Amino acid sequence: MSNLRATERLIINQLMDHGIFTSTITPQTTGTTADAINALKRTVTQQRLNSYFKNLLGVVPDNYQENLLFLFGDKRLEPESVHVLLATIKAVINLPELQNAQSDRVVPTQTIIRQVHSEVVELDEKEIRRRITHLFVDRFALFVPDMPELGPSDQTQEVEDYWDISPDFNYVAQCLVNHLQAGESAQPTTPMQRVNRALLNKRYLSRDSKLWPELLVHKAEIAEQWAQLERFELECGDDYALLLDRTHQPSKAKPFVVAIAVARSLGVGLPIDKLVPRIHLIIRQIFPEEQVGISLVKQALTDNALITEENGYVSPTPIAKRFVMRTVLEQDEQPTEEES
Repeated sequence: MSNLRATERLIINQLMDHGIFTSTITPQTTGTTADAINALKRTVTQQRLNSYFKNLLGVVPDNYQENLLFLFGDKRLEPESVHVLLATIKAVINLPELQNAQSDRVVPTQTIIRQVHSEVVELDEKEIRRRITHLFVDRFALFVPDMPELGPSDQTQEVEDYWDISPDFNYVAQCLVNHLQAGESAQPTTPMQRVNRALLNKRYLSRDSKLWPELLVHKAEIAEQWAQLERFELECGDDYALLLDRTHQPSKAKPFVVAIAVARSLGVGLPIDKLVPRIHLIIRQIFPEEQVGISLVKQALTDNALITEENGYVSPTPIAKRFVMRTVLEQDEQPTEEES
């Protein structure tokens, strides 16, 4: 197995994180990213990238004029997001102010939202804004929020916000459309690829998984594959395997702290409809005087692979044991009447 170059690692890591890698060099582009963009113009780089993805997962990124798209596993688009995505692509491509390839690509957000709303009539404009922001600002970074600078006399006025549209928008849009039209094709996979897919999606495997025997057989090769990206480390315990990501340091935020305590309090499992009351209880134990968002705790539980859901029950994963934290529930005290 050949070692990856720095430019190739950068491209792959960006695809892992955001699902896209774009090819235009702008004044804001860093030197290392510009080097990766130039490297991607070489056929040998594209071949090496495809070889790595094929060996690791059995799939390769979509490529449209050196703009890459990687929608795989938990990066796949949910069906309810596809309509908004396609309507947004249509709205942006048809904007008159973007027809002349001008350097100024700043567009009022409300202009795009209204155009999308004319296509997606089942959603209100507030929900459309939320979904566009999730897809094109937070996920793909094709829109950059842009607020005008205000003078003292403007402070009391309602200010219109804008999106700065990426110069690669049309290329990535074509990638997205091609990907959606092609659909998901079932390709035969090797045992190692199946293990890697599970690690990419969930970040962990337990010994109860059907893939556990394959992981044990190929543990060294799998660890070497991920180590090439210089960010992942495969940690294997007696009853779990965890794909550690050095770019995601353990959070000290309150929702994460609560999530760890909740996971460690679950014992052998808890009915899923009892999860929210349990979160409320743990928050009162740890932060009795502060507000902690329930939705943020639930997100921390799933994002950090601290729990699994099956047959109406939620159970802790072995990852929860990696963190030292004791709560009232772990000391064999009974839940309050409010929770039971």
